[in-house]
Amino acid sequence: MDRELVTRHEQTLLRAMASVGDCQNVLGRLDRQWTRATLTGKINCSRIAQTLIDFIITTQDNFAALQKNLVDTLVLENTQKVVLEIAAVAQVAIDILKRNLFERTADVGFLATDDDIVRFLLAGDFSRDAVEIIEERLLEYRNKYTVYWEIVVMDTDGVVRAHLDRDNPLTRSADPLLAEAMGCREYVETYRETDLAPGRGDVLAYSQAIRQPDTGAPIGVLTLLFDFVGEMEGIFESLKRSSDDMIIEILDGDGRAIATSDPVRAPAGRAYPLALRDDFHMTQLVGEPYLAKTLPTKGYQGFFGLPWYGHVQKRVATAFRNGVNGHRFDEAAIRQNAIFSGRLVQVEEASENVLSDLELVVQNGEIMAAKKSVQADPSERVEAQALPHVLNEVKKIGDQVQHVFQESTGGLLKLVTASRLHDVQFLAALAIDIMDRNLYERANDCRWWALTSDFRRFLDKPRLAEADRARMREILAYINSLYTVYTNLFVYDREGRILACSNPDEHRQEGRIVSARYVSETLAIADSQLYRVSDFEATDLYEAGGQPRSTYIYSAPITSLTSPGATIGGIGIVFDSEPQFLSMLNDCLPRDGSGDILEGSEGMFVETSGRVVASTNPEHAPGDVVDLAGVFCDLACGQLASHLVAEGDRLYAVGCAHACGYREYKRGDGYVNDLLAVIKVRI
Repeated sequence: MDRELVTRHEQTLLRAMASVGDCQNVLGRLDRQWTRATLTGKINCSRIAQTLIDFIITTQDNFAALQKNLVDTLVLENTQKVVLEIAAVAQVAIDILKRNLFERTADVGFLATDDDIVRFLLAGDFSRDAVEIIEERLLEYRNKYTVYWEIVVMDTDGVVRAHLDRDNPLTRSADPLLAEAMGCREYVETYRETDLAPGRGDVLAYSQAIRQPDTGAPIGVLTLLFDFVGEMEGIFESLKRSSDDMIIEILDGDGRAIATSDPVRAPAGRAYPLALRDDFHMTQLVGEPYLAKTLPTKGYQGFFGLPWYGHVQKRVATAFRNGVNGHRFDEAAIRQNAIFSGRLVQVEEASENVLSDLELVVQNGEIMAAKKSVQADPSERVEAQALPHVLNEVKKIGDQVQHVFQESTGGLLKLVTASRLHDVQFLAALAIDIMDRNLYERANDCRWWALTSDFRRFLDKPRLAEADRARMREILAYINSLYTVYTNLFVYDREGRILACSNPDEHRQEGRIVSARYVSETLAIADSQLYRVSDFEATDLYEAGGQPRSTYIYSAPITSLTSPGATIGGIGIVFDSEPQFLSMLNDCLPRDGSGDILEGSEGMFVETSGRVVASTNPEHAPGDVVDLAGVFCDLACGQLASHLVAEGDRLYAVGCAHACGYREYKRGDGYVNDLLAVIKVRI
């Protein structure tokens, strides 16, 4: 934390730190009492104890310097606690969004090559019946990927040939994104006004050229319009559980807010200072000071997207009011074992050293007074009788000052500890939310890819020709190249026999029958909205070095084109769980100023039974069973908990969150998968 930056704003910060202000006031009163006691000593005891009084004055000066150091440290630690909190939220806000948008780039790349859409444009039949068929297909896609509010298919002249939103009166587009998409080999991401969404202001769109399969020439453009407002509302609602006096925003490259959690105090469209190189910056909103932090995305799998930032502002007047939230702490254990307590304890130890010297001076003064009280000089005897009263007063004040030091540092130690417990709860909730969001996409993917017309045509045949198998491999491989979170995609028939794989290294699996329960359950359903998921267990469909590994395999039924409602096979998608889950957990662990994960921090996804799904600690492999605290096992959907754990001379804050799903995923789609995220951070 930049001390100069804190010092520059110290008066503003101090006005909001009631406990530090109280400490400052008490120390000021004691300092005045000390001055009076010293003055009394000067007047009444200067002949016999001038050297002693001079030392007491020096000691008072030393205490004054320590008091300033104490106040500065209290302000610094309080400020750092709040800045760490808002920085974590700013980072999470932008990174969760970017993770979601990464999936959109794959979606538009896949849908732009959809056989039915390509054939629709090539056929040139734009009759109402033909358009209704393709719009039903687009609707089925949106029903699975509920993050889109509109999907538009245009020809090369910008004529809208099909779209979903009946309230959107589209016929033609003159938007430059049409030419841009046709001139680009991949997707185009835009956030601005577009004639594809008249009257809706800035919209987030993903566009890609639809190309002639043989020549690669553009025959049209597909645009997905993302529900940016709805997505940000969900992100804001989740993140504001961390604190109710924060304003969370997404800023564009110019610092303009494109999304805000508080449109009244911090409306969208307004520009805010980015100040990316500062630990924090102080802003004014509606006449009040706010602590603010801006952070860029860390990116996701190489995707950074548009130059946007996470921005959080926290009201200074209420930023430092949070207490220990009902926790009871062993203050001695925190002082001894918490690594963050070093600066505070150093200030306290320095005051103890000064007080120890003062006690020695008082003892020497008492001995001197006793000797002088029996001397013949009457005036020295009078001073000797007065000196113990002065010394006792100074000693009493010194003890009170030391008590204030201990109370202040002890209170802040407890406050910071409570904050750490709050932080690990927040990080655990973040980790499980990221997991649910990610796996939501997997449930969507398998259901949509199961509708691929070529798969349905090939499986309708009594016998699969090698040319058909080759085409299935080609389609699967293309999908897998876009959606890199899978090690393999495979299509199987009604017997559970694997017919084709996306990964050439897995072609050896073709011909084998998969007897797992998720396959038989998939073959028993025909509803395109339903899917099944394997248990998290070791399988040779996800092996490394010849050893089966544990993962989730998502599966959806493939239904007949000639006999609607008849299930003729299925698609299985093998989630690359090991690196993907570790990436999610690592993204949620706290980091130092250099961006490195704090030493002693670890994360884990675990079933409520204690079986490990993923862990950043290599001592806990997937499939291992760990002993969860009873309070964690009893958490219900969406609940959080945290507590302190002592391991030898180390102290840890451990937070846990129970999964509660995302959108419709695990919230009514029939899939039950009770998981916990556990975050452990050394304090």
